[in-house]
This record gives sequence, structure tokens and C-alpha cells, in this order.
Amino acid sequence: MTPPTAQRQVLVRAHASGIPTPENFELVDAPMPVCPPGGVLLRVLLAAVDPAMRGWLNTAGNYMSVQPGSVMRAHGVGEVIATDCPDWRVGELVFGWLGWQRYAAVAPAELLWRIEPGIAPLPAWLNIFGLNGLAAWVGFTHLARPVAGRTALVTTAAGGVGAAVGQLAAAAGLRAVGITGGPEKVALATGEFGYATALDYREAGEGLAAQVRAACPEGIDVFFDNTAGQLADAVFPSLNIGARVIQCGTASIANWAPPPSGPRREREVLVKRLAWQGFVVFDHAALFPTALAELQALYKAGGLHSRDEVLEGLEAAPGAIQRLYSGANLGRVTIRP
Repeated sequence: MTPPTAQRQVLVRAHASGIPTPENFELVDAPMPVCPPGGVLLRVLLAAVDPAMRGWLNTAGNYMSVQPGSVMRAHGVGEVIATDCPDWRVGELVFGWLGWQRYAAVAPAELLWRIEPGIAPLPAWLNIFGLNGLAAWVGFTHLARPVAGRTALVTTAAGGVGAAVGQLAAAAGLRAVGITGGPEKVALATGEFGYATALDYREAGEGLAAQVRAACPEGIDVFFDNTAGQLADAVFPSLNIGARVIQCGTASIANWAPPPSGPRREREVLVKRLAWQGFVVFDHAALFPTALAELQALYKAGGLHSRDEVLEGLEAAPGAIQRLYSGANLGRVTIRP
């Protein structure tokens, strides 16, 4: 097979003040990279599309930023095609920071773990065995301290993280209640993702808080929030004393500069003795081996499912984040370059 002489990449053209659109990216052809000294050259098989990318590209800055002119940062699944590192062999499959491109020349530190394709299809390694599954496990299993028999409510219940949280909650013996958008996603939440019931916030409108109360007659003990904003406002009145709020995302807020106005929750935090914790999954890397082992065991036992939506070609990448925030996807979105 003749080795390729060129590759294709998606570069960041400019930061975004809200949800990134195709205008924030540029699709370019570039010379074929070479294996760096001490590093690894990979063919990218799949690249992730994550809600967190909006923050990485935000003009206000974030815990992680991608600068204009750079290849769009993304986790990916890749095959080693050349190596100058004794830890990696040609032909191995790996999960790591590979970016929106067809080939990635990286230092070993960018490669996080090996992939065993016999366990699950490759898209699952960017879903339940990737950032989504890890965020769900860290936030729910490690930080929320779930107790069997209690109630957990999850926003974006049919999203990548929310789908995993619902299944983890069901496996831990909790009653999981989800909030999602549209009848198809309600059906997915209750049919595939472990939720006892799910609410359609689009259909509920201003009546969402009343629907939350009806769906959670004994209150809520764990609130795993991926949205903030009005959906969270509808949930807080139903939180029990001592409830734990896990802030995984703020997807409903388009722009934090200036900060949006809304109900103040400090009194509820005080009176209900709430524990409200934010987290960034990368801060818990020491837990990843344990998380992956538990997720894989649950998958093998049939208690964890991965629903994936693969977009073909890097041409689909510039509009993929916008597609994610519009709710058009019915699974974890990845790109096959």
C-alpha cells in the first residue's frame, strides 16, 4: 500500500462568543505528518464531538482553550502506523488526544490507553468507555455517593453523559428520572438508558417544575445537572434536605459574559444543606482505570448500552457542535475522518 502524501485537518478560524458554527472553522489540506522523535504517528479512525468544545472555543476563556490556527482539539480513536516509542507498536489501537484530522503525530503523553476492539465496537470507546462514560462514572459513582432506593434526576438524559448516568443509576438501585427534549429522546431514556420515567421539557414548557414534583413524589436526592438555566430552576424546589447537586455542564447557557440573571439558590443551599459540586473529569485521572474496569464489566454483563451516531468525513465536523446543541442527534456524535 502506497503511504499517503497529504492529510486533511479542521483548524480553528476564530473563537466563538456562543455556540460554535461552521464559520469558526476552516477545512484545510496539509502535508502528511511524520512520526516525531520519541513519539507516535496514528491514523485517526474516529474523532469526538463534545459539548465541552463550546467552552474550549469561547472568547471568555475556559479551563481548556484551543487557539485560532490550531487543529481542533478532540479525543479520538486511532491506529498506530509508525512509532519511535517503545510503549506503542504498529497496529495497536489507542484512545487519546488526536484532534479533528485524518492523521495525528503526537507525543506519548497524548495517548491515554489502549483499546480492545473485542470488548465493544470502536464508537463505544469514544462514548461509554471514553470521556462521556468517565464523566458519568466520576460525577455519579464517585462524587454523588449514590444510595440504593433513592431518587436521581438527570438533565440531558439522552445525551452522551446523561445516557450513561441513567444506566449507572439503575445499576446502583436508584430510581432515575430524566429530563430531555422531544418524544424520541424520552423513548430512548426510558427504553435504553435506565430511566424509570423521563420528562420532555419542550412539551412541558413553564409547567416543568410541576411535572418534576409529580415524577419525584419523595423528592430528589441526587441532581446530576448538565444544563443549568431554566431546567435546573425547575428541579431545585424538589431537592431533598442533604441532596447532592453534581454540576457536569451548563449546556443551556449560550454565553456567560455577562452572567445571566435568574433565581438565587444560596438560601436553598443553606436551608436544605445541599452539597453543590462542579467537576472537570480530567482532574480525576487517577480514577480512570477503576472507572473503565467497572464500565466494561457492566457492559459485558448487559447493563450498559452505547448509542452512537457517526458522521462521515471531516466535512461534517465544522457544523457538528452546532448540531449537538440543537438536539438533532440521537446518540453520541463522532466523526469518521
